[in-house]
Amino acid sequence: MSRVSPTAGRSRQPSGSRLPRPVRWGSVCHTVARHGVGTSRLVVYSPVSSERERFWARLASAFVPAALRMGLLLWLVLIAVGASPEASAVGIVLVGVSAGVFLWWKARPLRGRVAMAWSSRFVFWPRRDDEDREEMITTLSLLMERATEDLRHGRITRSVYDRVWMAVYEETHALSHARDK
Repeated sequence: MSRVSPTAGRSRQPSGSRLPRPVRWGSVCHTVARHGVGTSRLVVYSPVSSERERFWARLASAFVPAALRMGLLLWLVLIAVGASPEASAVGIVLVGVSAGVFLWWKARPLRGRVAMAWSSRFVFWPRRDDEDREEMITTLSLLMERATEDLRHGRITRSVYDRVWMAVYEETHALSHARDK
């Protein structure tokens, strides 16, 4: 029987104080395609990575969808104001590719230290192991979101948060290797 007090690992901050922004621990994405295929993806950055490395990794991961949308919108605007469609397209592609290469270069230190687990299943006839995998991904992401919120509100210390983050990172890494077997 453990004799740990209920406030062990909790900080002494007043309950109203908050950290300015959440820690960038990773991301989770749950989607269901119109053909009934459900996909869940959990990405957890290494807890020993710096805030700057995680910043560049998040920018790099969001770049392609944002660049495609913005590039198309900019191309339509340039055509509407009378610019050549071919010249506009070439210019936008050159700027987009160079920005993508820059972000790829800035995100390279963290690239090998990311744990990623995913699950893909047919929603109408799911297999039990796919459901278990998706449930584990959801549980891990909720655990990190709860720990981040507790850290921001001062309910846990940074050392407790780092231990939770390391445990989720290792579990996600193990989950990704279990899929390969």
